[in-house]
Amino acid sequence: MTFAIKRLAAAVALVSAQAYAEDGKHYFDIPAQPLAAALQQLSAQSGAAMLYAEQSTTGKTSSALQGEYTTEEALRKLLKGSGLTQSINSDGTVTLKPASGAGDATMMGAVTVVGKAAYDATAPYNPDYRLPNATTATKTDTPIMETPISIQVIPKAVLADKQSTNLPDAVNGHVSGVLGRTGGGYLYDNFVIRGLAGSGFGDAYRNGLYNRQDIYDIANIEQIEILKGPAAVLYGRIEPGGLVNYVTKKPRDTPYYSLQQQFGSYDQYRTLIDATGPLDDDKTLLYRLNGSYTDNQSFREFVGNERFFVAPSLTWRPNEKFESNLQLEYKRDRMNADYGIPAVNGRPAPIPITRTLKDGPQRQLMESTLVGFDWTYHFNDDWKITQRYLFKDWSLSGPTFYNYLGLQNDQRMLNRIATTGVQDVVTHSGNIDLNGKFELLGSRHNLLVGVDGFHATTDSHDADNPAPAIDIYNPVYGQVDFSALTNENAFFYRKESWVGAYVQDQITLFDKLHVLLGGRYDSVTTGENFSPVSLNTAKAGREAKEDSAFSPRAGVLYQVQDWLSAYGSYTESFSANNGVGANGTSFDPQEGQQYEVGLKTESHDKRFSSTLAFFHLTKSNLLTDDPNQADPNFRILAGKIRSKGIELDLAGQITDQLHLLATYAYTQVNYLEDFSGLRGNRLENVPRHQGSLWGTWQFNEAFKAGLGVVAVGSRPGDSDNTFILPGYARLDAMAAYTHRIGQHRLTAQLNINNLLDKEYYANSDGGSRGAIPGYPINVMGSLKYEF
Repeated sequence: MTFAIKRLAAAVALVSAQAYAEDGKHYFDIPAQPLAAALQQLSAQSGAAMLYAEQSTTGKTSSALQGEYTTEEALRKLLKGSGLTQSINSDGTVTLKPASGAGDATMMGAVTVVGKAAYDATAPYNPDYRLPNATTATKTDTPIMETPISIQVIPKAVLADKQSTNLPDAVNGHVSGVLGRTGGGYLYDNFVIRGLAGSGFGDAYRNGLYNRQDIYDIANIEQIEILKGPAAVLYGRIEPGGLVNYVTKKPRDTPYYSLQQQFGSYDQYRTLIDATGPLDDDKTLLYRLNGSYTDNQSFREFVGNERFFVAPSLTWRPNEKFESNLQLEYKRDRMNADYGIPAVNGRPAPIPITRTLKDGPQRQLMESTLVGFDWTYHFNDDWKITQRYLFKDWSLSGPTFYNYLGLQNDQRMLNRIATTGVQDVVTHSGNIDLNGKFELLGSRHNLLVGVDGFHATTDSHDADNPAPAIDIYNPVYGQVDFSALTNENAFFYRKESWVGAYVQDQITLFDKLHVLLGGRYDSVTTGENFSPVSLNTAKAGREAKEDSAFSPRAGVLYQVQDWLSAYGSYTESFSANNGVGANGTSFDPQEGQQYEVGLKTESHDKRFSSTLAFFHLTKSNLLTDDPNQADPNFRILAGKIRSKGIELDLAGQITDQLHLLATYAYTQVNYLEDFSGLRGNRLENVPRHQGSLWGTWQFNEAFKAGLGVVAVGSRPGDSDNTFILPGYARLDAMAAYTHRIGQHRLTAQLNINNLLDKEYYANSDGGSRGAIPGYPINVMGSLKYEF
């Protein structure tokens, strides 16, 4: 009996990673090895307990297994040629026995395993191109197939395959109707969604909180969620086109470490680290450390950046009901921003795309320090409360040029402004949410009640002086002595705060009808001022403007079949207008309205999905640059715009070997009403047609390759439609080979972007003074070691 107990203890693998899910798929990564060891790893990675006679696996080996399979599929592959067969009980217990005629073995009794099915989208080796749930659209973890809003998720597998190094590159070509921009003088990542550009201060949210004004680092990003259409009900003042919310990497309770070195064309070098695991035996305290060091030049003269980024985080889980997370980030950039090429005769000037019109390699210093904290308490399985807080101090200093004085009448000499100074932005954002599930009169409810707030101050002082004009066809550099710019003559101060309260109910009727109802009330105070005298004078002259509004949202989704959902929604938005007129006037708030209908599909195995959306969106009280002022900080009302179109997104796994992404967007966006001669014009940087196709093929457990194309139609470069950015198609490719060293992985990867060396312009700064060229053919190589 003792010997039998010992044999049983040696043969039974206990649940370690996630619970068994009947008919569910798991991602397996098991090298070739003795069969007993392979079975133990399969148990750990699937959560299935196994029972078999010890001698039945003696002397037997298994082949390698990598990919997403059900437990039964994975077992068949591992047991091939072993003479063993498997059976799976209803509770998930796996029993192995010799095939008929293969001999006898004494089997022990069944083992019962109790647990909830779990899908771990954050597993380090998860290869999925499609994730089933998202939180951004509803602030609750809701299946996308049950959400009556267009929401797209870019998982880390896509970021890894494309070797994305910044947030705009991470969204471009991966989601329909979205353009991410860095350059053109933008000192923060900026996004155009459904034809509507962001505020100019950066639009990204971080774990559901507004993280304004930054160039975000991809090293600490787990996945990116893009919500289409107005999001004011849950997030307050945001562009009605939509928002980008990135989800950061969290500590894990199983150790994982990786070191990656990237190297590419134009002297690009980037080192990344990722380390996570528990700090105590009970796994109540977890840590994670992400970091990167980047030193890159560009095909553009003088443009480059040196960055140091580090992001440590801690998670504390003293019991099953409570969890708290503390996250820190520090980023330091030594950068030279790219202001692009001016337009001449309706097109970007015919000068080499490598040419910049600055004065040399002078760089600015950009620093940011961020502290994030959140906690969640579960009252029971149905009710919980969550609080989040985010603090950031962002600063910019050093010399640079602005091109906004424009070309002279000869269309050759470019007037410029030389400036040196300091800008500092301090932001606080936070919210508290109560979320609960209950049943009422046969209907299921998922209720969310919350309040949030945002507070920001911006102050800057600059020494601005006209610089010598530069000949765009025969430039002469080194004409400015920045050390001589000592007389500060431009002071700016902005202060804004808003607080909002919201309620949302997700109602399910008859298991197939999902109704979303929500509303929000906002109170916003804004105000800003310029002064040539001092910062205190600018503060004293600021006039506060108060606005308030109620924003409703309603949506209905019906699951026609398990694989097909039809939905419709109506949403309003409200956003106070930052900006000041030449005479110091402020502006009425922006308001948006959107109608949307669409279809969502999902394959039977839930590995592939699609969304088809039709939308009609209007936005009033839009601001634009004052054409009578050289300084772009002065604004005027541009009136009302309308955006309407069709969007299609497909993502996921077609077969065990093929992963696919495909997008298409038709967007028609025009000024409807205006006060500055823009009526009928198209909005800048918005093509009528754009699309993409990207796929990877896993040839075997070690090697995969990918190929894709991004196509963008012609679009206006400015709101006056005085010049056009030509359309283009860009071809990209990748290949990766993974070699196993014991339980470790070494991956060599090569990405070639713009494979056919197409000359194109990625975007403009919204005026006629900055068309930003896209990269010529360029290569990014990588070595990544994971253990």
